[in-house]
Amino acid sequence: MLNSLRNMEKPMIILLLGVLLTHLGTYLVIPILPILLSESIGLNVTTVGISLATYAISFQFGSLTGGFLADRLGRRMIITVGALVAAIGFVGIGFSTSFLFIVVSIAITGYGNGLNAPSTKAGIAAMASEDNQTTAFSFRGIVANVGMGASGLIIFFFIIGTPPFLFFIASGIYVVLAIISWLALPAKCGDAPCPPIPTGAYKRVFRYKPFVVFGIVSIFIWALYGQLALALPIQATNILEEPNNVALVWTVKSVTVIVFQSWITKHFISRIHPFVALAIGLLLLGVGLGSLYWAQSFIGLVWSGTIFVVGEMLLLPTMDSTISQLSKEGLIGLFFALANVLSGLGESIGNLLGGRVLELGSEATYLPWLVYSLIALCLSLVVLSLIKWKPLQAALQKAAKQQDRPKKAPRVNPGPGDHLTHPFHKWEEDVLFRRRQET
Repeated sequence: MLNSLRNMEKPMIILLLGVLLTHLGTYLVIPILPILLSESIGLNVTTVGISLATYAISFQFGSLTGGFLADRLGRRMIITVGALVAAIGFVGIGFSTSFLFIVVSIAITGYGNGLNAPSTKAGIAAMASEDNQTTAFSFRGIVANVGMGASGLIIFFFIIGTPPFLFFIASGIYVVLAIISWLALPAKCGDAPCPPIPTGAYKRVFRYKPFVVFGIVSIFIWALYGQLALALPIQATNILEEPNNVALVWTVKSVTVIVFQSWITKHFISRIHPFVALAIGLLLLGVGLGSLYWAQSFIGLVWSGTIFVVGEMLLLPTMDSTISQLSKEGLIGLFFALANVLSGLGESIGNLLGGRVLELGSEATYLPWLVYSLIALCLSLVVLSLIKWKPLQAALQKAAKQQDRPKKAPRVNPGPGDHLTHPFHKWEEDVLFRRRQET
């Protein structure tokens, strides 16, 4: 792996460094943001959920804008501008003393990160040669997890309370990213022309019923998935003397993914029907969230987070794989972009409703965790029922038998993502590559 890193071109290394810096800066803030909003500013759980939903919504607007502008102004420009906008947002959060100012600052931060994300993904895909695509995307997952894990360790060992200067540090990291990106990345789309989206592409996507149905279901899946980023810190404020120590749970999650994701993919995901993997993953999300009711110590929070991340490792790669298989040839990037919008919509709805669900705990302490578990169970049953829907299964079977796939297709290891509650994303080439089913 080190030899492969040394053989990579400078722009690719800069993009990977940018992935590390974005996750380091963002995850200095994520674990303690709900704590800061509830304890330091005095927001209730519902308004904390609204604040997190604001980030997810603004991130999606930024992603759509960034993807459009990157094809016209170039990736370097959009990555730099996105980093600077996010830096301004972090400074605003650090100075915020009211709910309105918090929401505006979080929206600016989300929009900046949204501008950055599609250009970084496209840059990695375009700059990776045929021989090092697999290595490049593997490194992407590794450095993202390293950034997230390192931020948790920094908070755990060096930070007391929820000091605003953490947001200024995060802002400074993004400013460094902007400077490095502007100086080291090639202008426009490098040597290759920036690819436009074909006319009528969006109409083709929305007329494709298997993708539309799966997309609607995915909104509810992401709504459930987004609950941990809200529920875990709030529970930590109730049981820990130093609630910001909950950041270490994210470090444990990162290490777990780095160590076990490939093993789980090889021994479980690749051997069962994708919707069975999704159903099991959803059940584990529900168990992880529900077990927070019994978590009365830091170790309890770690166990709940670990159960959740096992479900996560089943869920997220399978979601991406399913989107990839449902996509039309030549439009896989567009399919992933729209799937990303749906994930943001789901997380926004989840954060809005999650705050209300957690407030139910004031009447009956077990109620929020029971609701989470029941929703997970219902969603898993819905996903299993899709196995019987013939149009969707026919689309998946057709993709699995595709013959025109490249010999060396990128196999992307999942890694932390670019917004608050979705710690994984991947990029695939605009081709369909499938392992032929044995007959």
